[in-house]
Amino acid sequence: MKKFFFLSLFQLTLLSFELFAQVENVPLSNPVYHFLKHLQVCGIIEGQSFFKTPFARGEIKRMLVEVQTKKDKLNSTEKKQLQTYLEEFDLVDKSNAVLIASETDSIQVLSTKLFSNDDKFIYRYNKSPNEVFVKPLGSLRSVFKYGKSIDTDDAFYGNLGFRVFGTIDSCLGFYLQATNGKFISGSKSLGIQEDKFLSNSVKFTLLNSDFDLVESHVRFQYKWFSTGISRETRFLGSGVNQNLVVSDNAPPMDEFFIGASFRNFKYHFSHYSLIAQPKNPIQAGSSADIPPKYLVLHSATFQFKNWNLTYFQTITYSGRSVEIAYLNPFTFLKSVEHSLHDRDKAGMGLSFEWNIFPRFQLLGSWMLEDLIFSEIGKNFWGNKTAWNIGAIYASPFSVDFGFEYTRVEPYMFTHFNNVNNRTNDGRLIGTYVPPNSDEATVQIKSFILPRYPVIFRISYLRHGDNVIDSTGKIIRNVGGDFNVNHSATDDYRVKFLDGVRNDLLSLSLYFGFEIIRNFNFQFVIDYRKPQNQDAYFVTKVVFRFEDF
Repeated sequence: MKKFFFLSLFQLTLLSFELFAQVENVPLSNPVYHFLKHLQVCGIIEGQSFFKTPFARGEIKRMLVEVQTKKDKLNSTEKKQLQTYLEEFDLVDKSNAVLIASETDSIQVLSTKLFSNDDKFIYRYNKSPNEVFVKPLGSLRSVFKYGKSIDTDDAFYGNLGFRVFGTIDSCLGFYLQATNGKFISGSKSLGIQEDKFLSNSVKFTLLNSDFDLVESHVRFQYKWFSTGISRETRFLGSGVNQNLVVSDNAPPMDEFFIGASFRNFKYHFSHYSLIAQPKNPIQAGSSADIPPKYLVLHSATFQFKNWNLTYFQTITYSGRSVEIAYLNPFTFLKSVEHSLHDRDKAGMGLSFEWNIFPRFQLLGSWMLEDLIFSEIGKNFWGNKTAWNIGAIYASPFSVDFGFEYTRVEPYMFTHFNNVNNRTNDGRLIGTYVPPNSDEATVQIKSFILPRYPVIFRISYLRHGDNVIDSTGKIIRNVGGDFNVNHSATDDYRVKFLDGVRNDLLSLSLYFGFEIIRNFNFQFVIDYRKPQNQDAYFVTKVVFRFEDF
C-alpha cells in the first residue's frame, strides 16, 4: 500500500510538470482561494504570497501538488477538500461530460450525465500543450430587504452567459467571461445597491436596459516572464477581510501588465485605465465629458518559508494621454511625478504576511499618500495614511478565526485635482472604508461543508462624515468624503472621527452548497444596525451554474 502511494505521488508530480504550463488566471469567484489561504496559514503551503490574486491555473496546480505531498498533515475535512480540487484542476482522473465532442472528451452531457457529478462543459479539449475549455454560466438571483420600521423590498433577476479559457503552446493563456441578464421584478435601486452584478453595468444603471458584464484577459508567460492585457476582478493587499490597494469595490479596471516571478521574488507592473467622473451632469453617451484617467502600480514581493513582504507604489493621473515616463516599469514613481511638475497623485506602502507561530498568521497593509515628517503626531490634515492589521488562527478542526482592524485617516484618497481621487467610476478602488473612518472585524470561517466555506463575520464601522445642510452644501469639511479635498478655509488640524457620525454594525452569514457538480446555491444573510436608525436585514439567495 505504501509503495502504491509513493508511485501514485510520483506519477502525479510528473503529470503536474506539464499541467503547470496552464497560464490563464483562475477567477476569484472560485472557492479554491479560501482553501489555499487556509493551508497557507496552517503552514502547509510555504513561500507563497497572497498579496496579489488571482493566480494562474498552473500556479494553483503547483500549490495543490505541494499540499498532496504533505497529505499526512491534513485532517479528514481538508483531505476531502483537497480531493475535490485535485479533480477539478485535472490533477487526478475525473469524469467529464460535454455538449460538443472533442478528441479528448466525447461523453454527452445531454443525458443522465446532466444530473451527475461529472464536470460539465460545452466543449473541452485537454491535451498539452493546448487546452481549450468552454463552460456555460447561468444564475437566478434574489435580494430581500426587511425590517421593523421599513417596507419590505425585493429584487429578482437572472443572467446567462459563457466562459472560454485555456492555454496555447503552454505559454499563451486566454480567458473570456461574458454574461447578459434581465431584471425580472422588484426594486431596481435595491438590486443596484446590494449586487455588483447590477451596479457594475452601465447599460442597466444609466441606460435603463438589461445588464451585461464581461471579464477577460490574454496572458503570455515564458519561464519567469509574463505580460498581457486584462479586465478582471483583482485583489491586492493583505488582510482578513480587506484588500487595501485594489479590490472588487469598484468595477474591474482595464490593465496592461508585465511581471517577473522567481522562487523568492515577484515583481509586477500595471498600467490601468480608469473611468473618471464626468465634468458635466451627463453620465453616458456622446455628450458625456469624461476625462482620461489612469493608475500605475508597481509591486515587489519577497516571499520566504514563513513570511513575505511586498512594497508597492502607485500614481493616479488624468487629463492627458498615456504618460511615457510612467510606462517605465523600473523606476521610482514619486520622483518621476515631481519631475512632471507635481500634477499627479502618488502613493506607496507595504504589505506583509507572517506565520509567526504554527497555525497563526499576522498580516496587514499600510498605505501612504502624503506625509510631512515635522507634522507627524500633530493631526496635520495633509498626513494621509490608511492601514489594516489582522491575525488568523487556523484551528486543527478546519475552522479559521480572524480579527482585523482598519483605519483610514481624514482626506485619504482625495487630491487637489478631484479627477485624481482614488476611484474608478465613482467608487474607491481598494478598501470600502471611507476616509475619517475605522472598522473592527471578527470573522469565523469553517470548511465543514463540501467546497464552499461557511463564513460568519461581525464588523463595526465608525465614520465621521462632512457636515452638510439641507441643500447638500458643505458647512464643515472634516475630511470624511473622498470626493472633497481640503480647501484654504478648512481646519489645518483634524480630529479623527470628527463630523457627523455614521456608524454601522453588521453581522453577516455566508454559506453555499453544491447540489451536483456545477449546480450550487449561495446564501447571504446580513443584519445591519446604522447609528440612530432601526436595524434591518438583507438576504440574498442565488441559484447558479458554475462559480462567477
